Amino acid sequence: MREYSNSKVIYDLVDSIVIFDSENNVTFNGSKISEVLLHAGIDLAFFSGNRNDLGKNHEDLIKIVEEVRENMQPQTTTLVNTDKSFVVFPANFNGSFDVIFGLREEVVQINRMEHDLEERVKELRCLYKITRELESGKTLEEVYEQIVMIIKEGFQFPAYSRVSLTVGKNTFGFKELLSDEKFHFLSSDIYLGKIKRGELRIYLDKGYSFLDEEKHLIEEVAGKISRAIEKHRKTINLEKQKKILTIKNESLLRLTEVCNSRRERLRTFFSAITDPIIVIDQEFNITMSNKNDIGDSGKCYEKLFSRLSKCENCPASLTFEDGKNAVHEFEDDGFNYILRSYPIVDKKGRVDGVLEVCRDITKQKKMEDQLIQASKLTSLGKLVAGVAHEINNPNTFILGNLKIVEESFHDIFPILDEYYSKNPDLKIARLNYDIFKDNIEVLVKDMINGANRTKKIVGDLRNFAKKDEGLLTENVDLNDIISNHLTITRKHVKKQGNFEIYLEDNLPTFKGSCQKMEQVLINLILNATEAIQNGDGVISIHTKFNKEKNMVCLIITDNGCGMDDQTRRNIFDPFYTTKRDKGGTGLGLSITYGIIEDHKGIIEVDSQLGEGTTFKISIPANGT
Repeated sequence: MREYSNSKVIYDLVDSIVIFDSENNVTFNGSKISEVLLHAGIDLAFFSGNRNDLGKNHEDLIKIVEEVRENMQPQTTTLVNTDKSFVVFPANFNGSFDVIFGLREEVVQINRMEHDLEERVKELRCLYKITRELESGKTLEEVYEQIVMIIKEGFQFPAYSRVSLTVGKNTFGFKELLSDEKFHFLSSDIYLGKIKRGELRIYLDKGYSFLDEEKHLIEEVAGKISRAIEKHRKTINLEKQKKILTIKNESLLRLTEVCNSRRERLRTFFSAITDPIIVIDQEFNITMSNKNDIGDSGKCYEKLFSRLSKCENCPASLTFEDGKNAVHEFEDDGFNYILRSYPIVDKKGRVDGVLEVCRDITKQKKMEDQLIQASKLTSLGKLVAGVAHEINNPNTFILGNLKIVEESFHDIFPILDEYYSKNPDLKIARLNYDIFKDNIEVLVKDMINGANRTKKIVGDLRNFAKKDEGLLTENVDLNDIISNHLTITRKHVKKQGNFEIYLEDNLPTFKGSCQKMEQVLINLILNATEAIQNGDGVISIHTKFNKEKNMVCLIITDNGCGMDDQTRRNIFDPFYTTKRDKGGTGLGLSITYGIIEDHKGIIEVDSQLGEGTTFKISIPANGT
């Protein structure tokens, strides 16, 4: 576009015109034209005063002004004594009939500038419309059809111009190639990146020419189309990427939902495991656990064992070192634990974490000890059975022979009496005969009673060691068990106190196991004996029959130390004992409870600390 100094052009124009009003008086005159007219012999000052002495040039000037005012058409003219050309044209300002007389060169320059400005406005309007079309949201094909028409209107000679736009394989607007003999053309390539995608071409008849600004216009339009194609391609790519991302996002959401569901299931399974499970890093910091009281932070040895430093023989240390599973069993503050560790490796195969499982095996250890004790008791039972058999044989000989000795003294004493009457100094076993005779029968009877007692003890031991078949098919007589099968416990009870036995006559029997009920009696009596421990205790055993409920009742009472509330609540729990330091196993009353339950009975306990304890057992009698 041509460059103008607007202020200079306007100044030159104002300085190069004269304005005549309707009376042909000069209302304005520029200095430049005044000087030119003065050289031609025309003094503009005459037009403001008396015009009687006007020269020929003055008259010619007035004549031209009046013709233009009358015809209202511009004219060009010359004046004598000057080589300048002038233009005269009407200027109707607010209904007046003023006429402007000016130097043709300056006026034409102003007209040319006005024309150029109009052309530039057309070009700007063209670019604006094209930009608006490109941003309208229409398809590119629809936009291309509109662009070829808009471009044509933006050129100086639209009637003699033809516009052709080719993009890819499609051509919009004028579709023929015109001969260079009759037309000349402007063209600008359309690029996508560095690849040519099309061409914008404008044909113009040979009789006309393109403006330089029109060359810039076509290049600008081609650039806008290139950018629009690039933007469209990016939009398509973005839409494709958006669809792909949408699909991936939906897939990711589904996968996330599945992962969350599986993670919750895993967390549920993880939390359901009763043993504490933790994950630790190389600094022994907990990063995950299945217990709320442990949490997901802190040192493992602090949270698990309340220690200030790492455990000795820590299996996690071994796992971090060699990447293998490790296990360590140890005791801490009276509890037994087994600690297992498993490596967690990263993608490079390095151990960056360890999973630890801590199990409290205190009960298991106690059960193992009880099993060992039970095994010992089983062995002892076999030994007792063998010893009882070995004792029973010679005791049978002794008992049988003592009866013969007792009978022989009845036959010997008359002979000895006769001999003693003749020999008063007779001594037998270094004793005077009369003393010997008075005591030998007592001695023999004591030996017979001792042998019978040995036989009874051996029988009780053999019954106690006898294998239990687990059948509850015997008719159990509690009175008989108490009277005849408690020999084992009598000596033990006498060390601590006395027995008081009160047996109800005609006590009904019940279905069960005599051996198991004997075991119940022994457990309860030994417990009562251990509760006395003062040498003057009393253990009373009562049997009763509750006719209303048809229940056979066994009541064992002691005046020992009694039990507090906690002990009374837990007394039938397996392995619960207050005498562990004295070898107590905590199984006696638990076994007793199970036996009574097997007999469909009820066992109740009443105890006061320092006052003693009473156990009451009720079992349905036969016929119920």
